[in-house]
Formats: sequence, structure tokens, C-alpha cells
Amino acid sequence: MKFDYNAMTDEELTGLVHSLAAGTDEVEKSPEEAAEAAKILAGRGNAEGQYIYGTFLIHGTGVEKDEQAAGAFLCQSAEQGFAPALNHLGICCMAGACGFEENPAKAAAYFSAAAEKGFVESNVHLYGLYDAGKGVAKDKAKGLAFLQAACDADYYPACVMMGMEILQKSASSPEGQSEGVSYLLKAAEGGDPIGQLLYGSCCENGVGTEKDLSEAAGWYRKSAKSGNIQANEALKNLGFPGVM
Repeated sequence: MKFDYNAMTDEELTGLVHSLAAGTDEVEKSPEEAAEAAKILAGRGNAEGQYIYGTFLIHGTGVEKDEQAAGAFLCQSAEQGFAPALNHLGICCMAGACGFEENPAKAAAYFSAAAEKGFVESNVHLYGLYDAGKGVAKDKAKGLAFLQAACDADYYPACVMMGMEILQKSASSPEGQSEGVSYLLKAAEGGDPIGQLLYGSCCENGVGTEKDLSEAAGWYRKSAKSGNIQANEALKNLGFPGVM
């Protein structure tokens, strides 16, 4: 399948890249064509195109892996203020990848820039850095503030982390346990498989909520349907049939 990429607007070409990468009812999945279209979009100076093509180069999606080239495209995108690219450069600096040396302080700067633009995944990275004092001065409260902001923005992995933080600190406090479980419930209701698993466990064991094996099984089942093997085993351990 071939498309006239040059006749498309940036918006049309961006949509096509996503469709080719994932496959839709109208467009057959083709990583090679997705990479070709993304490269053209990136060549136009489009920030999202530069980011997408950079990630394709990292993972070898429809194109040969090339971390050095990927880093260059990510930098071009980040220079235009594209938040996902800023976040990814932070990850590269943490891992020493894509031509970057391992540099937690530089990673923190990239994550901060992305977080300021509302990219909540970066908040979670900042929480980890401030919690560990890596690249920044250790500041647990500041880290938790970043985590809370991500949770408030309905980034459910952050809600899971916040819930577990509170539960670990409140083993002997019913009020604290109830607060921690409320974060897990938010994540579970938002469709997060880990949140569903952990909230189901709380229901099974009566932690921060009433013990209710049927309720636990329901959440385990939802998590297992998302492919969570641990939830599937927990469901079977309760005497219910698994879903896989």
C-alpha cells in the first residue's frame, strides 16, 4: 500500500503514521510504511514527527535500529518544546542511551521541562529522583507533590504509587489505610490493571476496606482480562475460574 505523503498536510500525515503503526479497519498495519511516513514528517521539521521517528529508530520499528540518530531526532523535537520528546530525553539521560552519558541531573532538567508542559509521566520520574536524591537534592515531600499532581491529573500509575506509599506508612492506622486504598480504587476504576489487582487484594484481605471476596474476584477478573497473569492466579486461588 502506498500513499502520496507529499500531498498530505502535517496533520493528515501524523494521523496516517499512527494508523500504519497500529493498524485500523481502514489501514493495514505496516511498520515500514509508518517509518517512511514519519521520516518525511520529521524532515518537514514537525516536532511530533521528529519524536515518532526517533522512537522508531530506538525500537527498530520499520527501520534499522540507530540510537545515535534517534537521539538527534529527539533533540530536534525537544528543542521545539515537544513534551514527550523532553521526557524521553530524560529517560535517555537516566539510562545513558541514545548517545547521552548517564546524567541524573540533566535527566531531572528534561523531566522538569516536560512536567511544566503538563506531561504527567514526567512527574512520576521526578518523584523517583527526589525520593532517591538522584540528580537533585533528596526531598521526599517535593517528590510526593509531583506524584500527587500526576494522580490529580488522572494518571493512574501515579495513583497506584501514591496508594502504596500511604499503605506502607500506615500499617497500624485504619484511617491511613483507608486513604491509601482510595488511591488504588481510583486507579482500578480508571482501568489500570495493577490498580485493579491491588485493590482486589485489599478487598480480599480487608485492608482499608471491608473484606469482600466477591468484590475481590470482580477486580481480579478485570485485571486478568487485561493480561495480568498474577490477577488471574489470584482469581483462581479464590475458587473462581480464571480468564486465561
